[in-house]
Amino acid sequence: MHTEKTVPRKAIVGLLLAVIALASALWLAELAASPEHNAAALAELDEKKVTVMELTAASAAASVAISAVPGDATTPLANQISQLSSYLLLVTGAILLEKILLTLTGLLAFRVLIPAACVLGIVCLLLSRDWLRQLAVKLAVFGLALWLVIPASLQVSSLVESTFAVQQTVEEAARAADTIEEEPEEESDSGWLSQIGDAIAGTVSGAVEQAENALGRFVDAVAALIIVNCVIPLLVLWLFLWLARTILGLHMDLPVQKLRGLRRGSRPREDGTRAGDPAP
Repeated sequence: MHTEKTVPRKAIVGLLLAVIALASALWLAELAASPEHNAAALAELDEKKVTVMELTAASAAASVAISAVPGDATTPLANQISQLSSYLLLVTGAILLEKILLTLTGLLAFRVLIPAACVLGIVCLLLSRDWLRQLAVKLAVFGLALWLVIPASLQVSSLVESTFAVQQTVEEAARAADTIEEEPEEESDSGWLSQIGDAIAGTVSGAVEQAENALGRFVDAVAALIIVNCVIPLLVLWLFLWLARTILGLHMDLPVQKLRGLRRGSRPREDGTRAGDPAP
């Protein structure tokens, strides 16, 4: 009687898993990877990329303007500002990687992992193996976590960006670069031959102060962009991996482990008998 009730229930569960697998592979995968579904996230990443490119252009312009100051007093500052472009290139690469993963993770989760979990669930219904059920649950949870990691990192990055006014920091760095570019033009109008020594001395001292101010602004802006676009996504990824490891940390009693236990137990004892043999 119990078997007669179990068979229809297994058939219903198997049919439901088959429907979920087909819907995930044929519909949810296309939806998760479609640009229309990810339009808001892609637009946000494009805005971040534009911000990084503007800051890169501003740093290059500031470096050129500082290098044009007479003397070598501002040359080390100009070199330090120009070296910040390599860090901005790293931020740009991280943004492009997020755009790629935003599409690929959805395809991998809904077209591969979740259908595979459903297939393992169906096989588990037929063979009644607990380790297959545990593996199916692990694949399903890991697929969902993989799909959610990029949107979650974008949400956390936006929250940190609005809380700590990252955009304002970038704008201040751009204004500092504009100030450096305008300063030589203002000084050149008053540089008559009779006052050229005082004009050059004042220009150099003022340029050094502005270059130091601009360098500090650029360092703050680059650090903020690295934290928002590189560090926070890595922290979110680590958090998801930790949660997945905690949730999926189930003991899987695989047949291989049982076979190994039998092999260890079948070794001969000192008296010549084996484990499992009847006592003499």
